[in-house]
Amino acid sequence: MLPITFGVALLQWAGAIAAVSEWLTPVFSHIGLNGEGVLTFLTAVSASIYAAIGVMGTLNLDYRSVTIIAVMTLIAHNLIVESVVQRKAGCRSAWGMAALRLAMALLTAWILNRILPENYTGTLLVAHRDAGGASFGAVMQGWATAQARLLPLMFAMIVSLNVLQQLLREFRLIGRLTAPLAPLMRIFGLSPDSAFLWVVLNTLGLTYGSSVMIGEVETGAVPRREARLLNAHAAMNHSLLEDTLLYAALGIGLFWLLVPRLAMAMAVVWAMRLGIALRERRRNQ
Repeated sequence: MLPITFGVALLQWAGAIAAVSEWLTPVFSHIGLNGEGVLTFLTAVSASIYAAIGVMGTLNLDYRSVTIIAVMTLIAHNLIVESVVQRKAGCRSAWGMAALRLAMALLTAWILNRILPENYTGTLLVAHRDAGGASFGAVMQGWATAQARLLPLMFAMIVSLNVLQQLLREFRLIGRLTAPLAPLMRIFGLSPDSAFLWVVLNTLGLTYGSSVMIGEVETGAVPRREARLLNAHAAMNHSLLEDTLLYAALGIGLFWLLVPRLAMAMAVVWAMRLGIALRERRRNQ
């Protein structure tokens, strides 16, 4: 993460960020982002949410933009690795899954840009500094200050989340959460049999959850069709525990971190179910 944020700080000092931002802003203003916001999103897409959060601390982004970026990156991040993982877990195409996540991230941002008030504000725990015209020393000082604030917070969050995940495993709390959540799966368009995998994907993450999913599919505990539907849901909504808390710790509202991606995941799964039903209907005619 540090090399990425350091590189961004250097590009900002050199004026490259401002030049790229001027070119990108007219295109992406429709989703409420300037060029700097787009660069943050692309960092998450190619790397991780952690890297994107680090980049936020070096760029001049307002609360409204950060909220939109947070939701976008929760849907689409680390696409290369996670799409391959999902391909192994049962989805038909890694490229198709990556395209779906990118498309839904952009659509969600477009909707949020129309819902969020123009003056939507709040308090962020990341430093936003405009380095335009600043000396090299001032830029480096600003970068170091931002990272000094951000890194301890992220370290504390990662340690706390790892401890919590270990407790969930050790005391087998994941299994206990399955039964109460089974009815919720129907609302999401998923089978109640998917409840255990849904909890695993949202507490322990996509990589570990997908390995468990492979085992469930191979043993027949979850049918392949249901696994594909769960994969589509998980593409936009996984690590509900870790990723949500990371952004919440920075000051982003929980409503926006949870509701938009749950709604989009639900919409995609129900659309897939409709497509399946229509195909079966034509086949039976």
